[in-house]
Amino acid sequence: MSDNDYAIRRIVAGHNEKGLATIIMDGPAKNQQIRKLGHISTLIWSSDEAPAEVWTGEDYGARENIIQPPPNGSGFRIVEFPPGIPGMMHRTNTLDYAICMSGNIDMEIDHGVTVHMKPHDILVQQGTIHSWLNRGTEPCRVAFVLIDAKHPPNNQLKGPGPQELKPVENFPEGKEPPLPPIRRIVTTHDENGDAVVMSDGLAPQRILRSRGNVSTLIWGSDETPAEIWTAEDFGIRVNDIEPPAHGSWCRVIDYPPGPGRMHRTESIDYVICLSGEIDMELDDGETVHMNAGDVMVQQANLHSWINSGSETCRIVFALIGSKPKK
Repeated sequence: MSDNDYAIRRIVAGHNEKGLATIIMDGPAKNQQIRKLGHISTLIWSSDEAPAEVWTGEDYGARENIIQPPPNGSGFRIVEFPPGIPGMMHRTNTLDYAICMSGNIDMEIDHGVTVHMKPHDILVQQGTIHSWLNRGTEPCRVAFVLIDAKHPPNNQLKGPGPQELKPVENFPEGKEPPLPPIRRIVTTHDENGDAVVMSDGLAPQRILRSRGNVSTLIWGSDETPAEIWTAEDFGIRVNDIEPPAHGSWCRVIDYPPGPGRMHRTESIDYVICLSGEIDMELDDGETVHMNAGDVMVQQANLHSWINSGSETCRIVFALIGSKPKK
């Protein structure tokens, strides 16, 4: 395997000595491993406390590439599943945001129940046992954000079971969404402790913003370790931009062509460009261009998203609450 066979462009934004946002890394993510079963795991970033640290200059993507994040921490990695490699049943005490970037894949849970995922599908996994199986002919690339979660109450894997999914919010009259809505799958446990699909359908909270962006909240959390043992749909909470200090948001934003707006949040942002292309401008005028398949880590930076092209760009954001600067 050459260094470029599974290369993933990773952009990391930080701050310079004047406190201005700047790009501190831009190139292939190097913390890459071929796992025993044949899939390729690339660690992009991690955190080990809540709120997360964003002010030290450390490359948290250079830490040990293990599946379970540290207590109160998170892990952001890209996994490529070649066709035909065997799966492995496993579970972690984590809240997982799994985003299918390219290719197709099956996720199998208890009793052979299988969910088929296609590009742009997003899975919210709540501590459930599962296996990934690529039964197709092309590699499948999945982005994973894992957040430390609560252990099962009384050490029993009991959950709420399947829940009714609210319908997707209607678009304003006379307006058409620029891209199709997002399919969201959520897993949980039933009263017997079996992993089950809690819901599978269109993510219900889809909002047209004033500048024409379409924001779809996928899920969230308000504490770390995260709550994964209730029937609540965290994807219908109030869709604030900034996550709770000890929590997270996972959302998808579709950016049609047009200007941006400078803003910042107290968060570490795991960013995945799913389709299209876009520019991110920082407060000193520096600009970085992202294409589909690129990923970014933002560390509480002042920035703006500008789509200077002719097609809508779709980006997934997983925001983790971070420490304010002292």
